[in-house]
Amino acid sequence: MEYTKLSILLLAFTILSCDKKQDPKAIDFINQWEKLEIKTHTEKIIISKFSDSAKYEQNLNNIVFQILPEDGKLVEEKIVRKNIYFTKGERDSLAKYIYESVTKPKFTSIIATEYSGSVSLNYDTGSLRLICEYNSTGNWSAVSDETKKIYTILSKKVEISKN
Repeated sequence: MEYTKLSILLLAFTILSCDKKQDPKAIDFINQWEKLEIKTHTEKIIISKFSDSAKYEQNLNNIVFQILPEDGKLVEEKIVRKNIYFTKGERDSLAKYIYESVTKPKFTSIIATEYSGSVSLNYDTGSLRLICEYNSTGNWSAVSDETKKIYTILSKKVEISKN
C-alpha cells in the first residue's frame, strides 16, 4: 500500500514539475543576419555573412548613360565595381551597428538640399528585411554613433561618400 502511495506521489510530482512551460530563449537577431546592404547616393555595398568579400559599386553621377552636349551621343557612364574584404569581426560589427540603426533609428532635424547626406541601411535575415533610410541629412555618418561607426569601418576599406 505504501509502495502504491509513494509511486503515485512520485508520478504526480514528476508530471507537475515537468508541466511548467520553460521560457523560450529570446532570439538573438543581431547574429541572425545573412545579408547587409548600405546604399548612399553614389555607392552600394552588399555584404554576405558567409563570404569574406563584399560587392562594391560606385556610380558617381548616379546615371547609366550620359548625353554628350557636343554631339548628342549617348555614352555609357563608367560604373566602378570591385570586391572588398572584411574580417568576420568587421562583418559582425557592421551587422550590429546596422541592426541598431534600423531597430532604433535616430531622428534628426537637419535638412540638407538635393538629398545630400542620404543613406539606406538594410538588414536581411533571409526571411525578414529591416530598412532604415536617412535622407537629406547633410552628413549621414553624423546622424548617430552607429552610423559614425558604420562609416568608419567602410571608409577604411573603400571610398564612400558622407553626403
